[in-house]
Amino acid sequence: MNKILKLTLILGIIGAISGGALAAVYKVTGPVIRAQDAKTLQVGLSEVFPGDYQFERLNEEFELPDPVVQIDGAYIVKSNKGIVGLVLQVTSPGSQAPIKMLVGTKKDRTVSGVKILESLETPGLGANASNPDYYVDKENKLSFLDQFKGKKISDNFIPKEDVIAITGATITSDAIAKGVKAAGKVTHNYFKEMEGPE
Repeated sequence: MNKILKLTLILGIIGAISGGALAAVYKVTGPVIRAQDAKTLQVGLSEVFPGDYQFERLNEEFELPDPVVQIDGAYIVKSNKGIVGLVLQVTSPGSQAPIKMLVGTKKDRTVSGVKILESLETPGLGANASNPDYYVDKENKLSFLDQFKGKKISDNFIPKEDVIAITGATITSDAIAKGVKAAGKVTHNYFKEMEGPE
């Protein structure tokens, strides 16, 4: 009996020390991680909507056209002349894990840019989606993400139809295309509501 109590006590002490150590590490690293995430987000916003713009977070719920895609955040894009676009932080299921990305869309209903924030897709295949030196159109040196720039948000965004898929990574190509399509639909509805009836 004493042996069991002694073992329980030892395990309890080890658990308390481990828990305390984890809490201490989190207290030190938590603010650093949040600051780095905020910096990555700010850089990403500027990349998908390059220029002299301000980004203001929206606290709205959006109705999504595709239930597998999630909108994790929305940022209105402003210039000194007013609202010029919207950037949506989107999560879409990839082949290995959810792919987190930013999709910038202009008020004129075209895509301004797409940036992947987080992806665990297969190196050499799906991971090529975020590689600016991997060209899906070698002749025009067009990367996978660059092909979305300037496309109308009313496009179908279907790989092998109006989106050039990454060779050997159809699921990744489809996941990103679905994310862009969902962001486009949300943008269209947002500006349609803002502009009112024709």
